[in-house]
Amino acid sequence: MGFGDLVKRSAASARGRARLRSAPFSSLVSPREPFDPPPVTVQPLLGPVEPVFRSRNGDEPTFRPTRAVGPLWRVTVVENFRFPGIPLGWYTVATSKEVRAGQILTVKYFGEELVLYRTESGEARLTGAYCPHLGAHLGSGSVEGENLRCGFHGFEFGGDGRCVKTAYGKGVPRKAKLATWPLREHNGYIFAWYHPEGMQPDWEVPVLPGPTEGWTSFSTRTMEVNSHPQETSENSVDIGHFIQVHGFGGAWTEGDLEVDGHLLKGAYGIQYPLGSKLRFVAKFRVEVHGLGYSLVRVSIERFGIEINLLVLSSPVDQGKIILRTASSVKQVGVPPIAHLVRSAATWGLNREVGQDAPIWETKRYVEKPILAEGDGPIGEYRRYCKQFYVEKRPKPAQLPVVAA
Repeated sequence: MGFGDLVKRSAASARGRARLRSAPFSSLVSPREPFDPPPVTVQPLLGPVEPVFRSRNGDEPTFRPTRAVGPLWRVTVVENFRFPGIPLGWYTVATSKEVRAGQILTVKYFGEELVLYRTESGEARLTGAYCPHLGAHLGSGSVEGENLRCGFHGFEFGGDGRCVKTAYGKGVPRKAKLATWPLREHNGYIFAWYHPEGMQPDWEVPVLPGPTEGWTSFSTRTMEVNSHPQETSENSVDIGHFIQVHGFGGAWTEGDLEVDGHLLKGAYGIQYPLGSKLRFVAKFRVEVHGLGYSLVRVSIERFGIEINLLVLSSPVDQGKIILRTASSVKQVGVPPIAHLVRSAATWGLNREVGQDAPIWETKRYVEKPILAEGDGPIGEYRRYCKQFYVEKRPKPAQLPVVAA
């Protein structure tokens, strides 16, 4: 390769980097190629930043909100702060449509593989993935009526996780039991309760109005992010980033933050630019129900529009989450209008999450931040978060049973 070729390649690389820096999130993603980035030593971004996704048609990459997308850059954070475990609470483990009657899904949440299945009567259940008999993976088993059947020796497990039947037709081992997680299913989502010590839930996430109450169903987008539920939920109170990151015309708090046990409430106003001269104001009422469920009730009085936005962050492990964002709109006029509004709301939410994602992916958590006026109630939010961390106590060692 001659000197002229090197110059041409360098110029092409520089043009590519310039296009990438100015490209919107939607131009960087393709729903078919999620990417798990290899570890790269983090330096200031002096070198090329490579797009992880390619266009399917060779031109502008397509963007479908309902499919998973992966990290945006081949960058990992150096020696990141470790949160004290996975916070307790309700987390989305699937949409209702993803699990049909008689179907088994293998999923990973809370740092371990799990099996999510739906019985023939339609009840969703979440259990440990491995049979307590001889360790076969239950994802390759089957649903028999209301039971989960292991494909290795035909052991069947009921809703409480206990073995209720074996293929041998003899006595059932009393100690054969699967770990189970409490589930709730509403608004098109399956929520699982996580507590590091197995305690039962003492609060619930809200059931929101749906099609029978004059609202559209939720339109959902799913993506994988190298982050933590506390980080993503913190954006709900980080007023300062709305203008800097999302380009809003203005943002302000309305009243004080309210904390009532697991529930955090806040309200703020956002000024949206509409073209070069027009502006409209949207009122946001935020409800954070634990770190896995954030609800934003949006009201745009000028147009008579009401929208419910969901940000559902579920921990795969301590460093990775599955993030689901969704929108539902109150019916206005004929149904097509509401669906158009929902499409616009979904586009806006996806755009904003797309702007946040590279920051979540590459930021370092500052445990004791130096806050400034205009940041929003970040300190209050972090104090609220502390209640969801429970130190998992080690189980006592099992002593051998000595026959008398």
